[in-house]
This record gives sequence, structure tokens and C-alpha cells, in this order.
Amino acid sequence: MRVRFMSQAEEEVLQATAYYVERSDEIGDQFLAALSDATDILLQFPRVGSPLEGEARRIILKTFPYQLVYRAEGDEIRVYAVAHLKRKPNYWTGRLQRSLG
Repeated sequence: MRVRFMSQAEEEVLQATAYYVERSDEIGDQFLAALSDATDILLQFPRVGSPLEGEARRIILKTFPYQLVYRAEGDEIRVYAVAHLKRKPNYWTGRLQRSLG
């Protein structure tokens, strides 16, 4: 099994990382470590996250206000959003719907 970030989720990782690195390289590294920790957990326990719509789930990053919105699909975990918890709630729902179509 592997974790695959969809293109929009990859872009969100880059944006969030850049934001934190502007404040401090150390905080940027901590954000990436929290992201890595979350993906490691998903690889071990794909259904660990809180259920959302359909088969989608979310896992919240440690110490950062971000969630990974994902779905286990076949032999991979697809991350559809790396979403800030307080900004534009549920903006990513269309991504899940498009992925089913």
C-alpha cells in the first residue's frame, strides 16, 4: 500500500509548507514531519480517520490546524485535500465527487 497525494493536495502541501518556512525553517520542517507522521499512520491503519461522506475520511495533523482528506482505494490511499481546519470549510467536497465520476 502507498499514499498518493492528488495534484491539488500536493499544491496545498507546497503552499502550507512555504507559509511555515517563511516564518521559520524549523516550523516548516515540523509541518512536514507532522504530515509524514500522519501518512505513516494511514499506511498502518487506513481506516483510522474520522468518517466523512461516502468512503472518505480525515485525519488531523498533530500540532497544526490541517487535515488530510483521503480515501483508501485499492492498494493506495489517495489524499484529496490538505485542508486548513478554519479556512473555507468543505471546499474540497467537489474533488471527492469528481473522483467517483
